[in-house]
Formats: sequence, C-alpha cells, structure tokens
Amino acid sequence: MKKLFILFTLFFGFSFPVYADGFMSAFEEIPLQDGFEEEEPLSFDTEEVRIIEQYITSTTVSKDDFFKFYRATLKSLGWNLVYSYPTRLGFRREDEELILNIEIEDPLVVLFTLRPYEK
Repeated sequence: MKKLFILFTLFFGFSFPVYADGFMSAFEEIPLQDGFEEEEPLSFDTEEVRIIEQYITSTTVSKDDFFKFYRATLKSLGWNLVYSYPTRLGFRREDEELILNIEIEDPLVVLFTLRPYEK
C-alpha cells in the first residue's frame, strides 16, 4: 500500500506532500520514492562503521523527478547536500556520506552508497 509522508521543512516555512512506498530496506531512515523497486542490498555493519550499497530501479520516474524528490527529502531528514553532478548527488550527516549515483537513465537505475565520511 502506498503511503503519503508529510515532511516539514523549517527552511521553507511550509509543508509539502512527499510520496513514497515506505522506507528502503537497507536504509530504514530513507524513504523509497514511489515508482521504484529495490534490489537486494549489500551491507557491512559494525558498532563503529556501516557501509551499505543498494540499487533501486524505475521505469516511470525521471532523473529530474528523482533528484528533486531526494534533494528535498534528505534535506528534511538532516542530510546536507555537499555536491551535485549531472548523475550524482552527495550528502553528509554527522560522520557518514550518502551517495546517489545514477548508473542508467532509461530505465532509471540508481546506486545508493552509505559509507563513513573521511575528512
């Protein structure tokens, strides 16, 4: 069942609806955008560090809609955008880095990578 998440951003002073199927299985704090299917994640998790990679795919979501959704959603969840390239976004929060890398545009195939942030 589709869920509607209402996320509030103090930066803009209003709320906006964000559509998601739920949360990604490997990233319990990151919503899965409506229209995407998940692949089996690869993860390494200890008390000191976690490294996770997971592919998501969609035949209905455009690259622009994907970037718009995750820029807004991740910002509202405390992730800071640190770089933006035509096929890649990089975010940081505390001591972790989250990279969203578009590997194929049609159909849209995106690799999410979470790893420790190395200063």
